[in-house]
Amino acid sequence: MISIKKFEEWLNKSIKGNKITYYRGYIMAPQIQKFSPTTDERRVNSLKRRVQRAYDNNVITMVQKKHGDLDYEYIAVRL
Repeated sequence: MISIKKFEEWLNKSIKGNKITYYRGYIMAPQIQKFSPTTDERRVNSLKRRVQRAYDNNVITMVQKKHGDLDYEYIAVRL
């Protein structure tokens, strides 16, 4: 998982078509994911809200890539 600060920096520097993986695992239940489980749901939820806000403002689109059970790659693509 990247930090909100790193996501913000990427938003400010990125151009159309640039991509960033902002989370890898299972974002809906990070404590049960296979890839780097975490109990810090507050931090995960803060990142989810920030990414969602960028999506709602038509700055990015969001893509998921499934690698396996409870193992997804969450990608933001700059519009």
